[in-house]
Amino acid sequence: MKKLYWFFVFTLSFKTTFSQNTHWQIQGKVVERNQTPIPFANVFINNTRIGTTTDIDGNYTIKIPNNIQKADLIATFVGYARYRTIIVKGNSTKHNLKIILQNGFELNEVKVIAQHDREWRKKWKLFSRGLLGESNFFKDCKILNPEIIKLDYNNKKKLIATATEPIMIQNDAFGLKIAFQMEKFETDGEQTYLAGFKFFTNLDSISVEESRKWAKNREKAYNDSFRNFLVSLSQRKLNENGFAIFKILRPKTMYYGRTSVASEISYGALAECTPEEICRYDSESAEYILQSDFPIMVFSTNRYVPIRIFADYPNPYSIIDLVRNYSAFTETGWLSKPNGILIKGYWGAEGMANLLPDDYAPQTQIFATLPPLETNTPKIAFKGFEVDSNKSEVRIQGTSFNKKEVAELIEERTIPQIVSNDITLKISESDQNLSVFDLLRRIPGLMVINELGQYRIHFRSTNTNLGGGGGTITPALLYDGNFIDEESTVMNILNNLSVIDIKSLGAVKYGNSAAFGARGANGTIVIITNK
Repeated sequence: MKKLYWFFVFTLSFKTTFSQNTHWQIQGKVVERNQTPIPFANVFINNTRIGTTTDIDGNYTIKIPNNIQKADLIATFVGYARYRTIIVKGNSTKHNLKIILQNGFELNEVKVIAQHDREWRKKWKLFSRGLLGESNFFKDCKILNPEIIKLDYNNKKKLIATATEPIMIQNDAFGLKIAFQMEKFETDGEQTYLAGFKFFTNLDSISVEESRKWAKNREKAYNDSFRNFLVSLSQRKLNENGFAIFKILRPKTMYYGRTSVASEISYGALAECTPEEICRYDSESAEYILQSDFPIMVFSTNRYVPIRIFADYPNPYSIIDLVRNYSAFTETGWLSKPNGILIKGYWGAEGMANLLPDDYAPQTQIFATLPPLETNTPKIAFKGFEVDSNKSEVRIQGTSFNKKEVAELIEERTIPQIVSNDITLKISESDQNLSVFDLLRRIPGLMVINELGQYRIHFRSTNTNLGGGGGTITPALLYDGNFIDEESTVMNILNNLSVIDIKSLGAVKYGNSAAFGARGANGTIVIITNK
């Protein structure tokens, strides 16, 4: 049987076209220890589409855009240990580097298994969701070479994945292919620990419409991303790019009732925060330092959610927990020192399905804005809406209120919440013989596990490159409009509920789940009964 040589992937589409004044370059030769040239070796910049293969004499030249000041250079060839070094542009436009590859390992034969058992499929589902995430782009991604991935559990019952060759991921939403040389993967279904090196290549478009779709999806993913937040933070452009930040002084497992950011600040639970307080530039490392003794709450203010807990910020939010109080990132938003950074909520659903190369830059900034308001009209201004004071009635986010109600809303800094499921199951008469847990298995991303007659449920929804955490992962329950967040109560209700008594069953997950507070980040099961 033939061996699979992964360097063929990288020789397909290395193209760089920069003008003389917009790039700097690294050039040199790739050789063995005895100075014998290595032709067709792969030399590329990590997290980018920038790379090349050596010629017959082992020579290479890589051209790098000027906006990338520090290059994470990787060189690989089958049978040799990977080479990695960091090169800073500095004052020179040309850097010469001879790369000596050390003997490594021989790749094992690829064994194609025609059929996988149930246990393997269970592991694979856990792995693919942990790697790719659970954003809307997950369904557009596929792993092209699953046969090279080995899956197993460690003594802590966490799934461990290994691969001696790059994992090839094709993203049909972005028109990209990613070669991921995975060095660490560990997941418990809730938190994923991930490390490795990535090289991107563009897919060939078959039509103008497809190219436009790719460009639109790339820009949307970038604008919504944690990476864009870091870039906006470093440039002091949070408001312009749609982000608002607060420090969490007193973390809560749940926000009870109606509240607002203003109220939480007055209670001492949240505090206003400026970019200067949590971000500084380190000239020695030419990187930005993200530092905070408290978790940071980030609202994505260009996105709106139907379920909201904060009246003055009806937006999805993420929580950044700096386990070791700091992290470092580049000017293009790549974490260079994760140091235990844990991300929950809206960005917690992101994985490699949302990744864009380091050399990607959006052409325009497109934001979702509210419709223009009529001018020359007296208004009462309030965060999130405006009220025409000449009218006895006003519509706020589609709902009518009289002046008295508006005054109360402004005083309380809150608006009524409308629950909208992310997922709603169809229940037929034939389902009445099933258990509630049989129905719950139909919810995408919900794990339903039966251990010795005892059920456990949880969503696979939190992804992080280095994390921590702990505590219960059981979803909350919205039962006939009553929110229940105590684990044993949730499970008791589900165990004693008959399908015949259920009118509708669904779930709130993804970004909307954060509307219920930190406890809602585990997802929420929504059940309405036949009262």
